[in-house]
Amino acid sequence: MKVRLTVSWAVALLIAAAFLIPAVASASSGGGMVSTTPPPPPSSPGATPSLGWPCYDPRTYPPSSPPRTPPTAPGTPEMVQVVNNYVRLRWAAATDPDGLACYQVYEDRNGTKIKVATFGPDVLEGAFYVDWPPYNQRTRVATLYVVAVDRWGADSPPSGSIQVTVYNDIIWPSPTPTPTPTPPGDCRVTYSAYGWSGGMTASVSITNTGTTAVAGWRLTFAYADPGQRVTNGWGAEWSQSGSVVTAAALSWNRDIAPGRSVSIGFNGTHQGANPSPTVFQLNGATCR
Repeated sequence: MKVRLTVSWAVALLIAAAFLIPAVASASSGGGMVSTTPPPPPSSPGATPSLGWPCYDPRTYPPSSPPRTPPTAPGTPEMVQVVNNYVRLRWAAATDPDGLACYQVYEDRNGTKIKVATFGPDVLEGAFYVDWPPYNQRTRVATLYVVAVDRWGADSPPSGSIQVTVYNDIIWPSPTPTPTPTPPGDCRVTYSAYGWSGGMTASVSITNTGTTAVAGWRLTFAYADPGQRVTNGWGAEWSQSGSVVTAAALSWNRDIAPGRSVSIGFNGTHQGANPSPTVFQLNGATCR
Protein backbone atom coordinates (compact mmCIF):
# COMPACT_ATOMS: atom_id res chain seq x y z
CA MET A 1 0.00 0.00 0.00
CA LYS A 2 2.83 2.43 0.78
CA VAL A 3 4.51 1.81 -2.55
CA ARG A 4 1.31 2.42 -4.52
CA LEU A 5 0.67 5.65 -2.62
CA THR A 6 4.20 6.92 -3.33
CA VAL A 7 3.84 6.26 -7.04
CA SER A 8 0.47 8.05 -7.14
CA TRP A 9 1.99 11.13 -5.50
CA ALA A 10 4.88 11.12 -7.94
CA VAL A 11 2.51 11.04 -10.90
CA ALA A 12 0.50 13.90 -9.41
CA LEU A 13 3.63 15.97 -8.92
CA LEU A 14 4.73 15.42 -12.52
CA ILE A 15 1.33 16.51 -13.82
CA ALA A 16 1.38 19.67 -11.67
CA ALA A 17 4.87 20.55 -12.86
CA ALA A 18 3.75 20.34 -16.48
CA PHE A 19 1.26 23.15 -15.83
CA LEU A 20 3.39 25.26 -13.50
CA ILE A 21 6.60 25.52 -15.54
CA PRO A 22 5.05 27.38 -18.55
CA ALA A 23 3.18 29.68 -16.20
CA VAL A 24 6.40 30.60 -14.38
CA ALA A 25 8.19 31.13 -17.69
CA SER A 26 5.47 33.50 -18.89
CA ALA A 27 5.45 35.46 -15.65
CA SER A 28 9.24 35.86 -15.70
CA SER A 29 9.31 37.69 -19.05
CA GLY A 30 9.47 41.08 -17.36
CA GLY A 31 5.91 42.37 -17.04
CA GLY A 32 4.16 41.02 -20.13
CA MET A 33 4.52 38.76 -23.11
CA VAL A 34 7.15 39.92 -25.61
CA SER A 35 6.40 39.39 -29.29
CA THR A 36 9.27 38.96 -31.72
CA THR A 37 7.00 38.94 -34.77
CA PRO A 38 7.14 42.31 -36.57
CA PRO A 39 3.77 44.05 -36.89
CA PRO A 40 2.12 44.11 -40.33
CA PRO A 41 2.32 47.22 -42.54
CA PRO A 42 -0.54 49.75 -42.39
CA SER A 43 -3.73 48.56 -44.03
CA SER A 44 -4.54 51.90 -45.68
CA PRO A 45 -1.46 54.05 -46.39
CA GLY A 46 -2.33 57.68 -46.71
CA ALA A 47 -0.77 61.13 -46.87
CA THR A 48 0.88 60.83 -43.45
CA PRO A 49 4.54 59.92 -43.90
CA SER A 50 6.01 56.79 -42.33
CA LEU A 51 9.65 55.80 -42.17
CA GLY A 52 9.18 52.57 -40.24
CA TRP A 53 7.30 50.42 -42.75
CA PRO A 54 8.63 48.68 -45.87
CA CYS A 55 7.19 49.69 -49.20
CA TYR A 56 6.18 46.14 -50.01
CA ASP A 57 5.20 43.22 -47.80
CA PRO A 58 8.03 40.62 -47.96
CA ARG A 59 5.64 37.95 -46.69
CA THR A 60 3.57 38.29 -49.89
CA TYR A 61 6.32 39.37 -52.26
CA PRO A 62 9.53 37.69 -51.04
CA PRO A 63 12.79 39.59 -51.62
CA SER A 64 14.10 36.53 -53.49
CA SER A 65 11.46 37.00 -56.18
CA PRO A 66 13.06 38.35 -59.37
CA PRO A 67 12.34 42.05 -59.97
CA ARG A 68 9.94 42.68 -62.81
CA THR A 69 9.76 45.85 -64.90
CA PRO A 70 10.73 48.76 -62.60
CA PRO A 71 8.35 51.72 -62.34
CA THR A 72 8.74 54.82 -64.42
CA ALA A 73 10.16 57.86 -62.68
CA PRO A 74 7.65 60.08 -60.84
CA GLY A 75 7.31 63.67 -61.99
CA THR A 76 9.67 66.27 -60.61
CA PRO A 77 8.14 67.39 -57.31
CA GLU A 78 6.89 70.94 -56.88
CA MET A 79 6.69 72.83 -53.63
CA VAL A 80 3.24 73.37 -52.15
CA GLN A 81 4.20 74.77 -48.76
CA VAL A 82 7.24 75.28 -46.52
CA VAL A 83 6.89 76.42 -42.91
CA ASN A 84 10.17 76.30 -41.00
CA ASN A 85 11.25 72.63 -41.47
CA TYR A 86 7.77 71.40 -42.49
CA VAL A 87 7.62 70.71 -46.25
CA ARG A 88 4.70 69.76 -48.47
CA LEU A 89 5.42 68.53 -52.02
CA ARG A 90 3.32 67.42 -54.98
CA TRP A 91 4.45 65.11 -57.79
CA ALA A 92 3.08 63.35 -60.88
CA ALA A 93 2.35 59.63 -60.71
CA ALA A 94 4.69 56.86 -61.80
CA THR A 95 3.44 53.80 -63.68
CA ASP A 96 4.28 50.13 -63.35
CA PRO A 97 2.58 47.00 -64.78
CA ASP A 98 3.40 45.05 -61.60
CA GLY A 99 1.60 47.59 -59.40
CA LEU A 100 3.06 50.33 -57.22
CA ALA A 101 3.73 49.80 -53.53
CA CYS A 102 4.70 53.30 -52.41
CA TYR A 103 6.53 56.54 -53.07
CA GLN A 104 9.64 57.45 -51.12
CA VAL A 105 11.00 60.97 -50.72
CA TYR A 106 14.77 61.35 -50.41
CA GLU A 107 17.12 64.19 -49.65
CA ASP A 108 20.42 64.37 -51.49
CA ARG A 109 22.78 65.76 -48.86
CA ASN A 110 26.15 66.26 -50.51
CA GLY A 111 25.90 62.94 -52.33
CA THR A 112 24.42 61.02 -49.37
CA LYS A 113 20.95 59.55 -49.97
CA ILE A 114 18.67 60.13 -46.94
CA LYS A 115 15.08 58.89 -46.85
CA VAL A 116 12.78 61.51 -45.31
CA ALA A 117 9.27 60.13 -45.96
CA THR A 118 7.27 57.20 -47.36
CA PHE A 119 3.75 57.51 -48.80
CA GLY A 120 1.15 55.09 -50.15
CA PRO A 121 0.92 54.22 -53.86
CA ASP A 122 -2.08 56.52 -54.45
CA VAL A 123 -0.62 59.54 -52.64
CA LEU A 124 0.69 62.29 -54.95
CA GLU A 125 0.99 65.08 -52.37
CA GLY A 126 2.40 64.74 -48.91
CA ALA A 127 3.93 66.62 -46.01
CA PHE A 128 6.94 65.72 -43.91
CA TYR A 129 9.72 67.24 -41.82
CA VAL A 130 13.35 67.72 -42.80
CA ASP A 131 16.29 68.56 -40.57
CA TRP A 132 16.59 72.06 -39.17
CA PRO A 133 19.42 74.31 -40.31
CA PRO A 134 22.52 74.17 -38.12
CA TYR A 135 22.10 76.13 -34.90
CA ASN A 136 24.25 79.05 -36.04
CA GLN A 137 22.58 79.32 -39.46
CA ARG A 138 19.19 80.78 -40.33
CA THR A 139 18.58 78.72 -43.49
CA ARG A 140 19.69 75.64 -45.33
CA VAL A 141 18.77 74.24 -48.75
CA ALA A 142 17.31 70.71 -48.94
CA THR A 143 17.56 68.95 -52.31
CA LEU A 144 14.59 66.57 -52.53
CA TYR A 145 13.43 63.98 -55.06
CA VAL A 146 10.91 61.12 -55.26
CA VAL A 147 11.35 57.41 -56.08
CA ALA A 148 8.51 54.95 -56.82
CA VAL A 149 8.75 51.35 -55.61
CA ASP A 150 6.69 48.50 -57.08
CA ARG A 151 5.21 45.49 -55.28
CA TRP A 152 8.33 43.42 -55.95
CA GLY A 153 10.64 45.98 -54.40
CA ALA A 154 12.02 47.38 -57.67
CA ASP A 155 12.90 51.10 -57.53
CA SER A 156 12.14 53.56 -60.28
CA PRO A 157 14.71 56.01 -61.56
CA PRO A 158 14.71 59.10 -59.33
CA SER A 159 12.52 62.00 -60.27
CA GLY A 160 13.98 65.38 -60.99
CA SER A 161 15.04 67.20 -57.84
CA ILE A 162 13.75 70.37 -56.22
CA GLN A 163 15.65 72.64 -53.87
CA VAL A 164 13.67 73.84 -50.86
CA THR A 165 14.97 76.53 -48.53
CA VAL A 166 14.34 75.64 -44.87
CA TYR A 167 14.07 78.65 -42.54
CA ASN A 168 14.81 78.52 -38.84
CA ASP A 169 12.50 81.40 -37.93
CA ILE A 170 12.19 80.18 -34.35
CA ILE A 171 15.77 81.23 -33.53
CA TRP A 172 16.30 83.73 -36.35
CA PRO A 173 13.22 85.95 -36.84
CA SER A 174 12.36 86.68 -40.46
CA PRO A 175 13.66 90.00 -41.76
CA THR A 176 11.36 92.13 -43.85
CA PRO A 177 11.84 90.81 -47.40
CA THR A 178 13.17 93.18 -50.03
CA PRO A 179 10.71 93.06 -52.94
CA THR A 180 12.06 92.63 -56.45
CA PRO A 181 10.54 94.85 -59.13
CA THR A 182 7.71 93.21 -61.07
CA PRO A 183 7.42 94.15 -64.76
CA PRO A 184 4.03 95.70 -65.56
CA GLY A 185 1.45 93.12 -66.53
CA ASP A 186 3.51 90.11 -65.35
CA CYS A 187 1.02 89.24 -62.61
CA ARG A 188 -2.64 88.34 -62.33
CA VAL A 189 -4.79 88.67 -59.20
CA THR A 190 -8.09 86.88 -58.61
CA TYR A 191 -10.25 88.27 -55.82
CA SER A 192 -13.43 86.66 -54.51
CA ALA A 193 -15.39 87.53 -51.38
CA TYR A 194 -18.31 86.09 -49.50
CA GLY A 195 -20.20 88.76 -47.60
CA TRP A 196 -22.93 88.82 -45.01
CA SER A 197 -24.51 91.49 -42.82
CA GLY A 198 -21.54 93.50 -41.53
CA GLY A 199 -18.84 90.96 -42.41
CA MET A 200 -16.94 89.24 -45.20
CA THR A 201 -14.34 86.58 -45.99
CA ALA A 202 -12.13 87.16 -49.03
CA SER A 203 -9.77 84.88 -50.98
CA VAL A 204 -6.97 86.31 -53.11
CA SER A 205 -4.80 84.43 -55.61
CA ILE A 206 -1.60 86.00 -56.97
CA THR A 207 -0.18 84.44 -60.15
CA ASN A 208 3.23 85.17 -61.63
CA THR A 209 2.60 85.36 -65.38
CA GLY A 210 6.15 86.47 -66.16
CA THR A 211 9.29 84.49 -66.97
CA THR A 212 11.31 85.26 -63.83
CA ALA A 213 10.59 84.49 -60.19
CA VAL A 214 9.13 87.16 -57.92
CA ALA A 215 11.21 87.27 -54.73
CA GLY A 216 9.63 89.00 -51.77
CA TRP A 217 6.22 90.18 -52.96
CA ARG A 218 3.98 92.95 -51.66
CA LEU A 219 0.38 93.28 -52.90
CA THR A 220 -1.66 96.47 -52.53
CA PHE A 221 -5.22 97.39 -53.44
CA ALA A 222 -7.77 99.99 -52.38
CA TYR A 223 -11.37 99.63 -51.26
CA ALA A 224 -13.96 101.96 -52.77
CA ASP A 225 -16.11 102.19 -49.63
CA PRO A 226 -14.66 103.66 -46.39
CA GLY A 227 -16.54 101.09 -44.32
CA GLN A 228 -14.59 98.13 -45.72
CA ARG A 229 -11.92 97.00 -43.24
CA VAL A 230 -9.55 94.02 -42.95
CA THR A 231 -9.61 92.53 -39.46
CA ASN A 232 -7.37 89.43 -39.68
CA GLY A 233 -5.91 87.25 -42.41
CA TRP A 234 -3.70 84.32 -43.39
CA GLY A 235 -0.92 83.59 -45.85
CA ALA A 236 0.45 87.14 -45.62
CA GLU A 237 1.16 89.98 -43.24
CA TRP A 238 -1.96 92.15 -43.60
CA SER A 239 -2.26 95.86 -42.87
CA GLN A 240 -4.58 98.69 -43.85
CA SER A 241 -4.10 102.45 -43.97
CA GLY A 242 -7.23 104.35 -44.87
CA SER A 243 -8.70 102.54 -47.85
CA VAL A 244 -5.38 100.99 -48.99
CA VAL A 245 -4.79 97.34 -48.01
CA THR A 246 -1.31 95.76 -48.10
CA ALA A 247 -0.43 92.06 -48.00
CA ALA A 248 3.29 91.27 -47.57
CA ALA A 249 4.91 87.87 -48.12
CA LEU A 250 5.83 85.56 -45.27
CA SER A 251 9.09 83.58 -45.06
CA TRP A 252 7.60 80.37 -46.44
CA ASN A 253 5.83 81.87 -49.50
CA ARG A 254 8.03 84.83 -50.35
CA ASP A 255 9.00 83.46 -53.79
CA ILE A 256 6.54 83.01 -56.67
CA ALA A 257 8.01 81.00 -59.54
CA PRO A 258 6.93 81.71 -63.13
CA GLY A 259 3.50 80.25 -63.76
CA ARG A 260 2.89 79.58 -60.06
CA SER A 261 0.38 81.15 -57.68
CA VAL A 262 0.12 82.08 -54.01
CA SER A 263 -3.25 81.90 -52.24
CA ILE A 264 -3.97 84.20 -49.31
CA GLY A 265 -7.10 85.52 -47.62
CA PHE A 266 -8.62 87.54 -44.83
CA ASN A 267 -11.71 88.29 -42.79
CA GLY A 268 -13.15 91.79 -42.69
CA THR A 269 -16.10 94.04 -41.97
CA HIS A 270 -18.22 96.46 -43.99
CA GLN A 271 -21.08 98.87 -43.38
CA GLY A 272 -23.47 97.70 -46.07
CA ALA A 273 -21.59 98.35 -49.32
CA ASN A 274 -18.96 95.74 -50.14
CA PRO A 275 -17.66 96.24 -53.72
CA SER A 276 -14.63 94.26 -54.85
CA PRO A 277 -11.41 96.17 -55.58
CA THR A 278 -10.56 96.47 -59.26
CA VAL A 279 -6.88 97.50 -59.32
CA PHE A 280 -4.10 95.39 -57.77
CA GLN A 281 -0.40 96.21 -57.67
CA LEU A 282 2.38 93.71 -57.02
CA ASN A 283 5.63 95.35 -55.95
CA GLY A 284 4.38 98.58 -57.48
CA ALA A 285 3.40 97.13 -60.87
CA THR A 286 -0.26 96.95 -61.90
CA CYS A 287 -1.50 93.39 -62.44
CA ARG A 288 -3.98 92.26 -65.04
